[in-house]
Amino acid sequence: MAEGLLEGKNKDRKICVRLLASLRELADGNRVVCFESKDWKEALKKLREEYPKFSSVIEDDGLPGPGYIVFIDGIDSRIYDSLEKKEKPKEIVILPVNHGGLELEYVSWSDIENMIDNLARQIEKSGFKVDVIVGILRGGIIPAKLISDELGVEDIGVIEIKFYKGIGERGHKPYLRQPLTLSVKEKNVLIVDDVSDTGLTLNLAVNVVNLYSPKKLRTATLYIKPWTKMIPDYYSKISDKWIVFPWEKKEVSREIEHHKK
Repeated sequence: MAEGLLEGKNKDRKICVRLLASLRELADGNRVVCFESKDWKEALKKLREEYPKFSSVIEDDGLPGPGYIVFIDGIDSRIYDSLEKKEKPKEIVILPVNHGGLELEYVSWSDIENMIDNLARQIEKSGFKVDVIVGILRGGIIPAKLISDELGVEDIGVIEIKFYKGIGERGHKPYLRQPLTLSVKEKNVLIVDDVSDTGLTLNLAVNVVNLYSPKKLRTATLYIKPWTKMIPDYYSKISDKWIVFPWEKKEVSREIEHHKK
């Protein structure tokens, strides 16, 4: 019997590797394969042993090969082992890399308008009456303003949480840089961000805003990543790429040029 187990079978006692898009064909079409392993590297070595086609993706020592990046429970493998008080990992995600950085997906203003319209319809259909919108700086402030226009909500506040350092680079954990800028006490609050990636940023925002005693609190993002640990109440699309929004094209171009040097 093959050691790899499909999703749902003894999953909680094993480390599972979630396979996205084209990588599934290397594992006979399986989306998730789980292994009894002491750590994430051993799990990837067993993945390679069970499915030899992964020899081009995973090195002999369990590290990702050239052109690939690995996330363990949402954390880049390049910093994971340096973290303190790590629990046994539960899930690994392997992603392809494009020209030394994560594969990019450019989004147009027309795409944004369609996603905002989709989110507004979801919110209205759910029956949640939004009193206040809180945008997470920097990426969530423009979607927050657009959603406020769509829903007719005048009160907009911000909260700033830092996490990413640049394309394909992450801080160890998010931290609060700018506290909430308006009162939300006994009000229905919608927290808005552009993407729920690991989910850590959105989760911190929820924890912080809850300290101000809102009546009800819900969350919305334009995108979620397949590996996110926090799925918002409302979202429009799922993508495993690095999303480039129309308001950050210049910034991303500078980042790309910087990484080329």
